[in-house]
Amino acid sequence: MYFVILARVFSVENFGVLAWVLGFGYNFYPLADFGIERIILKDISREPKKRKVYLAKLIPLKLVLAIVSVLISVSAALMLGLKGFRLFLVFVFALSMLPYNLVFLFAAFDNARERVTTFTVSTVAVSITSVVFGLSMFKLGFGLGGILASYFFSSLLVLILSLSGKRGKRFKVNWQLDWQFNKKILARSWVFASFLVLAVFYLRLPLILIGRILGDYSSGIYGAASKFIEAGILIPQSLALALFPSFSKMILKNKNKLKKEYLKNLSLLFLFSLPIGLAMFLLGRPFMGLVYGQNYLASGEVFSLFGLVMVLFFVNSLSGNIIQTSKNPKAFLPWSVANFLIALISGLILIPKVGVVGGVFALLIGEVFGLVVNNIFVFKILKTNSEK
Repeated sequence: MYFVILARVFSVENFGVLAWVLGFGYNFYPLADFGIERIILKDISREPKKRKVYLAKLIPLKLVLAIVSVLISVSAALMLGLKGFRLFLVFVFALSMLPYNLVFLFAAFDNARERVTTFTVSTVAVSITSVVFGLSMFKLGFGLGGILASYFFSSLLVLILSLSGKRGKRFKVNWQLDWQFNKKILARSWVFASFLVLAVFYLRLPLILIGRILGDYSSGIYGAASKFIEAGILIPQSLALALFPSFSKMILKNKNKLKKEYLKNLSLLFLFSLPIGLAMFLLGRPFMGLVYGQNYLASGEVFSLFGLVMVLFFVNSLSGNIIQTSKNPKAFLPWSVANFLIALISGLILIPKVGVVGGVFALLIGEVFGLVVNNIFVFKILKTNSEK
């Protein structure tokens, strides 16, 4: 609803700038985490007693990673030729990684113990406060810069609130900048970081390509439809995250049970995705016209085609749990890179030829490739002996 309001009050071109900066900036969030969330989920779910030690040593590491990620995002924007006000917008949004990285560090420890309330509340709180701050900034006349700055202020407020009261006492530990510990964590987490960075870049790759190839208006048209995809994909991603600790334990001791759980949840996700995908496919143009207004009717075709992609997003969401908790997740990394490159090459070929819908076709090709390769690896893993 927030982006619907923004799309209606801005021109398509200005909304395209906002969508592009957000699409570009969010790619660096997983770089700031650097796969540490997966390490927490994997280790703490198996050995809960390590929680305090990990927390004390990971807080300063996550801060350092956030600062480095801000610098990398600005450097990447410079390499793409951004300058002036648009470069400033990228920097302003990148600052949100500093408090955000700590908010979800704390949430990860509760997720590892299969207590997802902290993650859920934090996610909702960041979203709501971003809207409140963003609309306030807009009303005060701060424009795009104020809207993007609201992401920093919302994450900072949620961080302050999360550290207040009983929860603050629970997370009160003596910070330790332990380089040997950090080196060991990063030596393990870079694989998970690579998966996450590739996955996030992959999802927003068409928007970035469309903005650089076709311009701001096309970014606005594609971005209007893709915002629903970014929201919708949270459903299967949240289920996958909730199941990660149990999958991590089952892969050690009971792969037959894990296989049954995987197939059961895969079937549920597929069945749940069908009515969503069908509704998107059939109602694209009238829905986008009703929600965003007549200026965005061109995004109806994009939204309809996203209905096909959405079904594949759902069924592809669980395989990562098994691949990333397996004994050798690095073996899958070349295929993850291949999936990204297939989407990139498809986008570079299709977007100049068929326009904005070429971005959707690029994702569709990538998802079909991923469906085949992911499940080949999953069933290969589930056939082997228990992990050690």
